[in-house]
Amino acid sequence: MNKLTYLCAMVLCAATFTNINAFTKNTKEALAYNEIQRVRIDFTMPTGYVKHLLLGFTPNNAATDGVDYGYDAIEAGTYPDSLNWMIEDEQYVIQAVGAFEDNKQYPLGMFISNAGDISIALDTLENFDSDIDVFLFDALYNTYTLLNEMDFQENVNQGIHLDRYFIAFKNNTEGSIYNSTSNAQLSINENDTQKTSVSFLRQSKEIYITSNQNISKLEIYDLLGKRIFNQEKIQAKEYRLSTPFIKQNFGIVRVYNDYGVTVKKLVFK
Repeated sequence: MNKLTYLCAMVLCAATFTNINAFTKNTKEALAYNEIQRVRIDFTMPTGYVKHLLLGFTPNNAATDGVDYGYDAIEAGTYPDSLNWMIEDEQYVIQAVGAFEDNKQYPLGMFISNAGDISIALDTLENFDSDIDVFLFDALYNTYTLLNEMDFQENVNQGIHLDRYFIAFKNNTEGSIYNSTSNAQLSINENDTQKTSVSFLRQSKEIYITSNQNISKLEIYDLLGKRIFNQEKIQAKEYRLSTPFIKQNFGIVRVYNDYGVTVKKLVFK
């Protein structure tokens, strides 16, 4: 073998080993990326716009609950209404943490310029061997909403809401999960007050209503004020309504009982 042939062979071998190492590295990185378990959350603003948040659980605890360069994504824009992961007092749209633990909770910061109805929904779960429960914990009322079954919906005031909302994976209360409405009240004696919950179940595409008083009537209006549904003489404390006839993305639901009317704006999607 002459010197030129030998040199060419050495270069070819070096290039081959470099490509193999690069392929191996890229493959490992791709596998590690695909092993990340993801929880995708949607936040619907009072204006109707939807913002997406991502929580990722990394294999081998590659990330932490703090700030991790290359894993977490800080909020880059400025929005009049926003929901973010709060990491070390900063706002993030992507938060990566260590391995999944159902006893942990992750704080959210809500920043509202336009008071009104918001919703927090579970979009998808990725790379979990089996489905997990995902809750929205409201520390103000000590309530847990199971996002797998219903969206959390609330009428919020203008301002900054910190240390109130958390994504959790276990219900740490013994009571039922309650999704509050605009004129619901908290009382030790439920017979003394009305407590009505109105939610949209994204999986079954149903309006789901529960109340501690008999529901007498249900009306649904579009945002222009046109009535698109009316049901009377319900006389039940729990009611489900399938919604294939509703073509609008938003609507106003009015629930009547002997104590008055509960009005709720819902997102039908």
